[in-house]
Amino acid sequence: MSTGWVRPADIKDVTVVVRVCNQAAVVDACLASLAAQTLGTERLEVIAVDDGSTDDSGALLARAAHQYPSWLRVGQVPRGLSPAAARNWGLSQAAGRYVMFLEGVDRLAPGALEAMVASGDRNESDVVLGKLESSGRHAVATSMFRRTQTHLDLYTSKAYWSLTPDKLFRTSMVQRRGLAFPNDMTIGDDQAFTAAAYIGADNISVVGDATCVIKGPGQGARVSLTERVGLVRRLLALVDSLVPPGPQRDKLYSRHLEVELGKATAAALLNPTDPVDREQTLWAASELLRAQASPGALTLLPRMIAVRFALLAAGKFAEAERIAAFEVDKERPAVRKTVENGRVYTQLPFFRDAAVGLPDELFDITDDMTVSHELQSMKWNGSLLLLDGYAFYEQLSTKERATRVVLRQRGTGVEETFSVTARRDDNLTNAKGNTRAMGRFSSRINLSQTSSGWPVPTGIWDLYLKVSFEGVVQEVRLGPKRSAELDTMARLPVGIAPSPTMQGMELVATPHYTPSGGLSIEVSQRIPLPVYEA
Repeated sequence: MSTGWVRPADIKDVTVVVRVCNQAAVVDACLASLAAQTLGTERLEVIAVDDGSTDDSGALLARAAHQYPSWLRVGQVPRGLSPAAARNWGLSQAAGRYVMFLEGVDRLAPGALEAMVASGDRNESDVVLGKLESSGRHAVATSMFRRTQTHLDLYTSKAYWSLTPDKLFRTSMVQRRGLAFPNDMTIGDDQAFTAAAYIGADNISVVGDATCVIKGPGQGARVSLTERVGLVRRLLALVDSLVPPGPQRDKLYSRHLEVELGKATAAALLNPTDPVDREQTLWAASELLRAQASPGALTLLPRMIAVRFALLAAGKFAEAERIAAFEVDKERPAVRKTVENGRVYTQLPFFRDAAVGLPDELFDITDDMTVSHELQSMKWNGSLLLLDGYAFYEQLSTKERATRVVLRQRGTGVEETFSVTARRDDNLTNAKGNTRAMGRFSSRINLSQTSSGWPVPTGIWDLYLKVSFEGVVQEVRLGPKRSAELDTMARLPVGIAPSPTMQGMELVATPHYTPSGGLSIEVSQRIPLPVYEA
C-alpha cells in the first residue's frame, strides 16, 4: 500500500461500479453515458466488472479500457459466483468519496452525478437517491422521487421501497458500517446492501427534480417461489438485527411483506407452475408469517393482503386462493363498508364468516379514511371569526354530520369547540366523482364568549377541524390546505372583549399562519386604543 501523500485533487468524487453479465448489446451505451457526465471524467472513476459473461461483453470492456484509460478500469470474476462477488470486487477497488452500483443495462442522465454529488456534499448525506426512469416497458419505483428532499426520514417516507443499489453511497459510511453484498444470497444481495445502508445512514437525500438513472430491464436467473420466501425471511432477519422492536421496524417489515412475500404468495396461489413448489411456498410463507411477521407490520398492509396473510398463517390455503382471486378480479363489484361505533370495516370475503373466524380488526380501515378539505374564507365580524370551506371523507357519505371547529391552546392543550353549519353543494364531489353535497361548512367563532361564558384566554390557539360523518371522526389542521384566493397577509389585532383579569385592558386576537401553513390565533392584552371623534 502506498504511503505517499495524496493531494485532494487526486481523490475522485465518485466510483461507479458497473456489473456486466452478457450485456454486450448495451454496455457501450452505459459507458458512453458515464463519459458524458457533466461532473467531468477527471472527478470520476468507473470500475466495470465482467461477471462471467459468455458473449462479447468481456472483449467490449477490454476495448473500452483502452479507449478511456484515465477513468475506466476493468476486472473479472469467475463464472458461477453470485452477483455479490462482482459488486464486492468493485467495492474493494473503489477510491471515490462516493460509490454507486449500476448494471450494464443502465444509463445515467448527463447531469446525474453532478446533481447527486452536490446534494450529498450540501446536505452531508450518506445516501443520495437519484430519480429513476424506465428505459422501456418494465416498471421502476417512482413514489419516492416526487420531489427533491434534503433530509429524508426513512420511516415516514417511501425511500425504503427502492432497494436497488443505483444510489450514491458515501464510501466512508460504507467502510464505517462494514457494509458488503452478502455472498451467500442467490437473489436479493443488492436489496440487503441497500437496506443496511439506509438504516446505517445519518442522512438520506433525494434528487427528484430531474431523471438521474435510466434503468434497463432486469435479467436475473429464474428462481423458485420458495427462494423468494427465503429472501423475505433473510431480509426480515437483517432488519431485526439493525432496528429495535417498534413502529420503525414494523414499517420496514411491511415493505418486505407487501412486496416480496405478497408477490410470491399471489403467484403460488394463482399461477403455480410447479405443484410441489406451490405447496412448499405456501407452507414456508405460513411459517414465516407466524414466526417473523409482527402484528404492527401486518396492520400497515393493504387489507386484502393482510386478510390473505391471516388465512395463510392459519393454513387455510383454499380461502387464501379465493381472496387472491378476488384481488385481481377486475369485474368484481365495489367492496361495501360497514360503519359501527365510529369504526369502518371493509366487507371483503370472509368478513364475519363464522366458519373462518377472522377478527373484525383485520377488516378495520378507519385509520385509512382520507379527508379532503380546504379553508376557503376567513374574515372578521366584530369579535366573530367567520370561517368557510369544505371537508369530507373520500370514502364515506356526508350524512350524519357532526363536524366541529376546535381551538387548542398551544402548550396547555386546553380546547374550545365551536359548531359548524352545513351548506349544501350538489357540485361537491370526491376524487371518483361521487357526490359529497353536505361537505361544505361555515363556522362563527365567538372569541368573546366561550363555553365557560368568559372570553378566550390569552395564548396562542391553533385551529383544527374535527371532521365527523356517520359517526367516524378524524381531526385535520385548518390552514395548510387553503384556497389560493384566501388572503394570508398579516393582520392587525382585532379587539374581542374587555380583559376579565386586568381592569382597563382589552383582549385582542391576531390571526397568523405557521411555517407549515396552519392557521393560528394569538390572544393577548393591550391598553385600548383611543377612539377619535369624526
